Amino acid sequence: MADAIQTLPNTKNDLIVAMVQKELIARSVVAPLVTDLSAFAIKGSKSFNVPKLTSFTVANRAFGAAQDATALVDSFDQIELNINAYIAWVEDHADIFQSTIDYRMIASQRAASAHAKYLDTQVINGLVAAAHNAVGAGTDDISKDFFLEMRKGLLENDADLSKLKFVASIDQESKLLAINDFVRADAYGTSNIPNGVIGRLYGVPVYISNILTGQQCLMFDTDGYGLALQQAPNMSEQNANQYGSKGVRVAIDQVFGHGGLQLGEKSVGATESPLIIKLN
Repeated sequence: MADAIQTLPNTKNDLIVAMVQKELIARSVVAPLVTDLSAFAIKGSKSFNVPKLTSFTVANRAFGAAQDATALVDSFDQIELNINAYIAWVEDHADIFQSTIDYRMIASQRAASAHAKYLDTQVINGLVAAAHNAVGAGTDDISKDFFLEMRKGLLENDADLSKLKFVASIDQESKLLAINDFVRADAYGTSNIPNGVIGRLYGVPVYISNILTGQQCLMFDTDGYGLALQQAPNMSEQNANQYGSKGVRVAIDQVFGHGGLQLGEKSVGATESPLIIKLN
């Protein structure tokens, strides 16, 4: 009986895809902070609606007197599933065979990092577009007063303090560290920065992103923005024998959509969310 040769090309690809997904999460700073609406991004849908309702107003009913009933008004925010993020490369195996590196693994890691940056860029640009301006915002660095004004603005719009996040551009990190009440991440139990958090200020976790432009800061309630992955990062390959008998073309892609929530509520602009505020 002839020996059976064991190869695991499909399992290897599955492992690489798992690594890509893990790398995507690890490399993304802002995308994991918003509300995950992926459960609504079902097969066959190009968009979906996130319902929202107005609020009740409490009345002080006089004893023995009837009080009029009030009704809520329903509406929705629409999330378009219109971003088909794609990366591809060709492997010339005659050349790769002479290399000491595992090119497929390294290329996959770099593709995952590029996808993560693209995802974060999309979400950050969307957050900026859906944010309303902090009172007194101009072209100033972040300060204790501006931070408290942003926090106050969100809380006045019924934001949940436990869900607030603050993201700043790299040039604002030194300004934040100079605020006396800033608590560095390594001061509350770990020398490693947990989940991208560099510290906390007045109960709000603080993150730094190199995607934000100079002097730009965002504070938001996670319920103010949604992200939906309709197709998580996936990988496929096909023969590319124009690059030799073992030449392969590899592609990694993902399909997602994102957008602001509670748009137009609490007297902000029609395309703005009361749960997202920006400085500069």
